[in-house]
Amino acid sequence: MWKLYSPSRAEKVIRKYNDWIRKVSASYKLPAPMIKAVLYQELTQIDLGDLAADLMVLAGIFGKQDSSTGYAQIFGRVALNAANFAVDQGLADYRSLGIESDHRLDPEDRRDVRKVWKIIHRNPRQNIELASLNLLSAAEEMTGRIDFSSYSAEELTLILTRYNADVKQATAYGREAYRHYLRYSEEQRES
Repeated sequence: MWKLYSPSRAEKVIRKYNDWIRKVSASYKLPAPMIKAVLYQELTQIDLGDLAADLMVLAGIFGKQDSSTGYAQIFGRVALNAANFAVDQGLADYRSLGIESDHRLDPEDRRDVRKVWKIIHRNPRQNIELASLNLLSAAEEMTGRIDFSSYSAEELTLILTRYNADVKQATAYGREAYRHYLRYSEEQRES
């Protein structure tokens, strides 16, 4: 299907949000090249089917409640779980993440999922931040720790794989995203 973001257009989006990416990176001690790798990987895969899925969620067509959305193509339920992870770890609270809630978010509550989905659909900064928190959650799940200065290439590939799929072994997605991580790491060293 026809892709909506060429590689050069994806790079333009990443440059536009570079300051925000750096802020999120510093806040959560997550390398900016990891965030950029996921954004590039996801942006260059967005197609008309993704837009159609978003429209179905917005309109409630066929009862569709969730879809991958925004620049980081993250599902509302996944972003909700990432927000809960951040709150549980003491990294953030719901308000700082742009989520108004007087209770712990419930991934089984359609209203909570929809609330988070709307935020990540409408706000690119929150989309990027919650996607970044999902990377932290993936790191903890796949390695048992959150320390990006200590991961091997295999562990980074697993973390990037887990961002996209609920599996325990590296996938083509993870390997490709890792190549982008290396590219962005090199660019960061050169600047």
